[in-house]
Amino acid sequence: MKYTSYNFRKGNLEYQKFRVRTPIRTFRDLDVYKDTTKLAADIFGLKLPVSVKQLYTEFELLYGLAKNVPRLIAESYGNKFDDFNLSQAKLEKASEIISGIIAKIDFLIVSCEESDLIAQLADFLKKYQTHRRKMLNLKNAWRRVHLDYQKRQSQNR
Repeated sequence: MKYTSYNFRKGNLEYQKFRVRTPIRTFRDLDVYKDTTKLAADIFGLKLPVSVKQLYTEFELLYGLAKNVPRLIAESYGNKFDDFNLSQAKLEKASEIISGIIAKIDFLIVSCEESDLIAQLADFLKKYQTHRRKMLNLKNAWRRVHLDYQKRQSQNR
């Protein structure tokens, strides 16, 4: 993205190109849901060499963690309309699970001697670190929208 100008007084960046995203109609429209679902599928598709047989149990734990993240995001999206606090708690839990996935991948990288598998795990590690940040951004965005909605509701009374 190219910056056309920066207004120092107001602290605003103005972009040459700005793309308006389509509205979010379901949880399937959320990038973080789509990406974590693909990551979980990619982890399930890992081909484990026989030389890491002693780590199979650890990989099974990683599979279990990975499939829970998209589920929690979907549940959180549904709950944000009924019970906002529950929705926020589920996003927080998804972030905690991502932290667990990151720790598990770190352990597997250190424990594994297969360079191809280490490269794949390192790629997953980078992506999950990015998605942990995106999850926090989503949580904060939903909080802002919720607070704005509450403020408008109280002003209309």
